[in-house]
This record gives sequence, C-alpha cells and structure tokens, in this order.
Amino acid sequence: AGRSASGIYAIAASGLVVTYTTSGIFNFAHGAFGMLAAFAYWQVNQGWGVPVIPSVILVVFVMAPLFGAVIERGIMRGIEGASEVVKIVVTVSLMVALLGIANVIWPPDVARPVPPFFAGKTVEIAGVAVPYSRILTMAIAIAVAVGLRLVLRRTRLGVAMRAIVDDRALLQLNGGRPGR
Repeated sequence: AGRSASGIYAIAASGLVVTYTTSGIFNFAHGAFGMLAAFAYWQVNQGWGVPVIPSVILVVFVMAPLFGAVIERGIMRGIEGASEVVKIVVTVSLMVALLGIANVIWPPDVARPVPPFFAGKTVEIAGVAVPYSRILTMAIAIAVAVGLRLVLRRTRLGVAMRAIVDDRALLQLNGGRPGR
C-alpha cells in the first residue's frame, strides 16, 4: 500500500516538476486539475455509463489536454515574466476557483464511488497478496518517470521546453518556437 501511494505521489510530483521546468511557474492549482480530471472520469464512466477504457481515453487524452491548453493560453501565458507574488496569487486563485466550480457541478453531499479496477484480483509477492490495481499504479508511476526523463533529456522538444525557462529569446534565436 505504501509503494502504491508513493507511486501516486510520484505521478503528482512529476506534473508539478514538468510544469515548473517548462514554464517557471509553480502551479498551486495542479491538484485541482487532477481533482477535475477525477470528477470528469466519474461523470463520463458512472454518470453517463461510458465503459472504462473509452472513459479513460476521453478524459486523459482529450479533456485534460484541452483543459490544460485553455488554462495555459488563457492564464499562464499572461503571467510569464510577472513577479513571483503575482504567479503565486494567480495559481492559488485558480485553485480556489476550480474547487468552487467543482462544488457547483458535483455537490459535495453526494457520494460518488467508483468500482475498483481489477476488483478482488491479487497476485502473491513474497507471501503478501498485492491487488492488481496497486501493481498498475506502480507500473504507471515508473513509466511516467522514465517517459518524462526521456522526453525532457533526449528529445529536441524536451530541450526546447527546458530552454524556455532559461532564456526565451535565446531559444527563439536558435530556431525554437517558444509559443509552441
């Protein structure tokens, strides 16, 4: 259970690190983005009855990137170059706004349980029954860490993403497109 929880924390931390590495902004609303994705998954899967795999694909590969793009274009680009205080206030305000919006759309007095993945299926490791869902969590955390490392360190896109924070103008002089 501890390793599974640490996998979840690692995935969340990876998002914060990538955001800060590529934008120079520590996004205090990062957890609220995850909350909205979880509620969106519940809505699509449980509320509208869409099967698990299409629900995951819709939320993770369509809704979340669109939401991120809107926030980045509409808010985060506007605070580039602003003081650290402004960046903190904007991201904390965004977090509070997203929490409020979620409370309006999904009132907190209604339970929204989600059936567990691989319900009741376990594998025995060193004499301990480990649920498949925990193994999946750890595998995803490892895949995310390795994938981010490879993208940020070994691809032109990753180098350009990191270069934006260091010197946007220099990146542009070298043929990079900071807006992209």
